[in-house]
Amino acid sequence: MNLLPGRAAATPQIKPAKAADAPLAVPAYYEVWGGLESANRALWVALWFAVTVALLSLILLRVALRRPPVVIRVDASGQAQASADIGLQPAVSEAEIKNFLALFERFYTQLNSYTYDSDLNLALAMMTPDFRSKAQDNFKSQGVLEKLKAEARRTSLTLTEIRVVSDTTKVIECEVKGYREIGSYTQDAPSQEVVFEDDVILKKVPRSEQAPNGVLVQDWNESLFKK
Repeated sequence: MNLLPGRAAATPQIKPAKAADAPLAVPAYYEVWGGLESANRALWVALWFAVTVALLSLILLRVALRRPPVVIRVDASGQAQASADIGLQPAVSEAEIKNFLALFERFYTQLNSYTYDSDLNLALAMMTPDFRSKAQDNFKSQGVLEKLKAEARRTSLTLTEIRVVSDTTKVIECEVKGYREIGSYTQDAPSQEVVFEDDVILKKVPRSEQAPNGVLVQDWNESLFKK
């Protein structure tokens, strides 16, 4: 009620509340991705750890595969002894040398018109690169393969002796004796007998898939005593 005439009643003015005077507001949102981000970080850490372990395992496996096998030698009395130095490859035994030379002589000198191609490929694989090139040049210059095919040659090889002359740290000198009977699949002429003595130099090389015996033919020379 206005008790004073002529004056308008004063309207009370309400001042806006200051922000500092307002009570603390309730959060307008909730954090819902924090748990997922933490889980993702944990998964990434686990993934990098697994990859690191896998790479280390592959490296260790490669090192283990490259290690030479443990060599156990048995002497004439039956006593077994493991090789002390696993880094050294086993020495080439006399039995390996004789078996290697018997195969090489067969592939290289027992040439038949039906099997010479595969036999010579095997013989060339048993040579050092230098002697392989020399042998191929000799075959071409002497026309050996052309004569072999033209005569339909048939060869029978008999080895009578394989002997190790000397064994050094780098090469092995050997002597191979025997005879060959040379005939023909198509001609009726009697077979020709050739007695030979071969001097063979074997080079010692690391054992591998290409040289499982640990040797390759470095040089080969033949002497004929009878034709």
